[in-house]
Amino acid sequence: MNDNTSHKQHWLKLINTDRVDHSDKQRQLFSLTTMIAIAIVLVTSLIVLNYQLYTPLLTTMLILINVTFIGCTIYYFKSNNLHTISVLTMGGVFVLCICLGYTGGKENTALYWLMFYPVVTFAVLGVKQGSWLSLTLLVCCIGLIYGPDVGQAQYGAVEKTRFIASYSLVSIFSYIGEYFRYKSHLTITDITLEQTQDAYTDPLTGVANRRYITKHFLPQADAHPQQYVPFTILLLDLDNFKQLNDTFGHSVGDSVLVEFARLLEAQFPANAIKARYGGEEFMVILPQVSLAKALKMANVFRAQVAKQRLFIADGPHCMPTCSIGVAQVNNTSEYQHGLNQADVELYNAKAAGRNTVMPTAVH
Repeated sequence: MNDNTSHKQHWLKLINTDRVDHSDKQRQLFSLTTMIAIAIVLVTSLIVLNYQLYTPLLTTMLILINVTFIGCTIYYFKSNNLHTISVLTMGGVFVLCICLGYTGGKENTALYWLMFYPVVTFAVLGVKQGSWLSLTLLVCCIGLIYGPDVGQAQYGAVEKTRFIASYSLVSIFSYIGEYFRYKSHLTITDITLEQTQDAYTDPLTGVANRRYITKHFLPQADAHPQQYVPFTILLLDLDNFKQLNDTFGHSVGDSVLVEFARLLEAQFPANAIKARYGGEEFMVILPQVSLAKALKMANVFRAQVAKQRLFIADGPHCMPTCSIGVAQVNNTSEYQHGLNQADVELYNAKAAGRNTVMPTAVH
């Protein structure tokens, strides 16, 4: 039973929530790029209009932060590494905020510009890193405005307390908003994953269904061919299953299907995709397995099925044999052709007397 569970977990783990994660990444990217665009325009304007009023330190920092913003933007388009760019950008803004607090800016209004930092840093970096950066900036500013005089700008007592209170409130509500947004995102992700898994699972046997193959496996194989291609398709059909259903009833037929799926899970490798393709027909996809090796595996499985007996309380002891058609697929664009070939081989196996694997050898 444990082996069966672990096999099921393997194919279920291949199901992801990329669409939900992509939407959240877009939100983060939009927040970051909006901030960068506004900052570049604003900082450039401040430099041009006020460079004679600013201290050399502040002017230099404004120029460096602009260069950092532009460099980070270029690096993102080359690397697509959003998290690294976010950390670098918000780190640069952090240094700029410290510099603004130290110099006072124009007419000692620098503290007002620091209010936006918690809002943006939570939106861009999330709860954990946003909390650390926002809190660290607050501590640094408190040390700067209440600490010993080392050449920094001097602020009035009322201005200091108002800044600390306002900045703290902005940070708290930014934290609350981002925390519950993140919790909602996790809940939506879990619901989406559960619904997707249900949609891709055969309710009777617990293995994958045909939709999983076409909607998930093939796109995955196309995106990551080094992990899956070439692969071999096995189409398996239970022999005389309709006769068994008509003779013993659908409950026995269902039990046979469940037991057959259990054998698939137990006998084939963990990375193999096992699916109920329809009715009494199943499919196994063996990633990066040659046709010759797949034929050997199919024959071992066929013999194993033929030896099985299903014990049903107050019912018959039975397990029908199976016929198997095998075909190799060298790339995902050939999937339909490979499936058709496996179907032809399955028909040949039935015509050859059932309980057979076709082709009998690699041609």
